[in-house]
Amino acid sequence: MTDEIDPKDFEDTARAVVEACAKASDGRARARLLAEAGLFGVIAPEEAGGLGLSLRHAVPVVAAAGSGLLAYPLIEAMVLARALAGVDAAEAGRILSGESLATIAWSGVAEDGLVGHAPLAEEADRILIFRADGGAVLAAASNVVRVEPSSDRWDVDLPSAPVRTDGPVTGIELGAEAVRALRADADLLRAAHILGSASHCLSLAIGHAQGREQFGRPLSSYQVLRHKMSRDALVTETIRNGIARALSAHREDADLVREAAWLNAARSGPAVAENAIQIFGGMGFTWEVPLHRHLRQMRAQGSYGAAADLLERFGQALIASSSNEWYREENHAN
Repeated sequence: MTDEIDPKDFEDTARAVVEACAKASDGRARARLLAEAGLFGVIAPEEAGGLGLSLRHAVPVVAAAGSGLLAYPLIEAMVLARALAGVDAAEAGRILSGESLATIAWSGVAEDGLVGHAPLAEEADRILIFRADGGAVLAAASNVVRVEPSSDRWDVDLPSAPVRTDGPVTGIELGAEAVRALRADADLLRAAHILGSASHCLSLAIGHAQGREQFGRPLSSYQVLRHKMSRDALVTETIRNGIARALSAHREDADLVREAAWLNAARSGPAVAENAIQIFGGMGFTWEVPLHRHLRQMRAQGSYGAAADLLERFGQALIASSSNEWYREENHAN
């Protein structure tokens, strides 16, 4: 069945639903729209009410969410429904139906007493909180699990919040292996999210450069701007190709390829938004032009995926896996 369905078949539906979500009043209303379109369940197993498709079918859906500044934790809902299907199919079904609004606190562990980076936590029914042993627990908001107010928010469309855990956290538990798989899925979907956002920023910049004149000439006629936009087009295609390679990797280095795709997106995607802001000039910093919202959104995804912390570890793993003689000499010297 997976081979018979083209991932692009989801793209138009996702764009239309994300556009409708922009007019919805709150997270509950957006959840209903996303659930009715079946977007939550693209990668969830059929026994939980999902479509049972692969991650490559989820990529255009999440890219549409990034492009449209979707104010809902779609990535969190998708990976949670998939992870919970084999543990608690009923709860997975509630997420898929939009009945339960669930999110993930991406930083910290329950034992710290404070975890963070939980998108839309203030509206969530349940929050997945990681534990020091590598597992996680999907906890309900209670007097033990409390959402804290936060003024430090990267993403203004989908704000995150810290969560206080005063005591033992109970709920639906996921083992360490399930958590590793969930994080891996989320990283690849984050790369797709950034791809959609960066592509939209580039499209806005190109449209502006073609329609705006300076000194009697369109901005697009200036070589320096053409080069800048050409480089950004190459950046977005490199992100796209990295995702495609990660989805097709069935070798021993599959984890390395996936991390490369994610880290490349996290590092290079925001630069596309920054360049677009520069091309727009002073207008690029106004609320009428959403480029800064895309930049914030991409920075938030990078923070959720701990891209800055992973980069050094990834570099060390890449050197260790290389067959290059120079790298082997460096490893021997260290």
